Amino acid sequence: MKIWNILETPCARIIFFLSEQGEVRYSKLTKLVPSRGTLSSNLRDLEQEGLIKRRVTTTKPIQSIYSLTEKGTIIAENLLQMRKTLRS
Repeated sequence: MKIWNILETPCARIIFFLSEQGEVRYSKLTKLVPSRGTLSSNLRDLEQEGLIKRRVTTTKPIQSIYSLTEKGTIIAENLLQMRKTLRS
């Protein structure tokens, strides 16, 4: 598998998006990864790895808000540097 393909996986795209946007509602992420099953699975994996955190609001409707953890921010910076290096 080429390194570029790894940087285009749904998990990597979620990390890049959260790095750029900060806190993001689940509904915004559905535009990034259209398959809800794939999105939910990737979010769960990233959360278990300690790269993202999920905050649930008790407003109506209930909202899930995702952001990078400190560890996730470090990984995002490294992935962004890899992407930049590959493009040059």
